[in-house]
Amino acid sequence: MKKTKYLAPVLALGMTFGFGTNDVSAEKAMVTIEKGDTLWSIAQQYEEVTVQELYEWNPGIEADNLQIGSEIMVSDTKENIDEEFHTVRPGSTLYSIAKLHAGVTLEDLYDLNPGIQPRNLQIGSEVRVSKDDNLKEMYHTITPGSTLISIANLHAGVTLEDLYDLNPGIEPRNLQIGSELRVQ
Repeated sequence: MKKTKYLAPVLALGMTFGFGTNDVSAEKAMVTIEKGDTLWSIAQQYEEVTVQELYEWNPGIEADNLQIGSEIMVSDTKENIDEEFHTVRPGSTLYSIAKLHAGVTLEDLYDLNPGIQPRNLQIGSEVRVSKDDNLKEMYHTITPGSTLISIANLHAGVTLEDLYDLNPGIEPRNLQIGSELRVQ
């Protein structure tokens, strides 16, 4: 009980000066973990968000081992996510990725990502989640873990040979993160 005596003033002081708080808004779906954050304190910053929901939206998260600087999802954005690719985060599985994207099934993910290895998803790599064939992308931005093969697999109808033809002089062992690679 003695801890409670000191906890309330410390929390009030922290809230007054903004220590350990995140920049939150109703539209923000991700929050960056800061020193002193807990799943409970993060859930308290959002209306109708529970710690259990944080566990559901962030597969593999460990309450006792929150990494400062990492991001976690703080709202069920299933209806709001309208993207062509999903960036793999720690704890992501094909199942959890499919659940985040309305209308996307595991079968869709396998169809959209030929050759994907579900037991070897690389953090920072991208998984195609859009079935919209009208979205024609001319360039692909290199992310950590990208290889020419993984990039070709993300783009329907693009082969490794196409990537070499479209990007003369490309060095497959020296892909620069953030640079763009022509895919069409």
